[in-house]
Amino acid sequence: MRTEAGRYIEATKETRKNLEKALGCTDRMIRNALTYVSDTKLARKIRYIAVKEYGAVPMSHCPECETMHNVTEDGRQLMVQNFDNGVRLEIDKQTGAAVVYDRKGRVLETRQIERFPELSEVQLYAKSL
Repeated sequence: MRTEAGRYIEATKETRKNLEKALGCTDRMIRNALTYVSDTKLARKIRYIAVKEYGAVPMSHCPECETMHNVTEDGRQLMVQNFDNGVRLEIDKQTGAAVVYDRKGRVLETRQIERFPELSEVQLYAKSL
């Protein structure tokens, strides 16, 4: 199961059927919740139960790119990703500061990365430019 956002919860057919029965939901509601198409209170409950009680696995797809781990002269540890479209993403491993550069080196966006879903979001953003 793959989504545009790159984020979903991998659940077996059996797990999805069990969620339908336990929560009185349709297959469509379960599918929308597990692929983050829906973000209602019920959808969040479905995702929580799928992971905690049925062992479903949260997944995230990241765009393919060249990734290098560098240490600068001043001691900063960087993860640098170069995308096919010429965009470069630099993330400071110690602070979580992320900077997206265009092919000419201009800053397009800066973000603070604290969790992996945020990293996936900025990677998808960089890939889409």
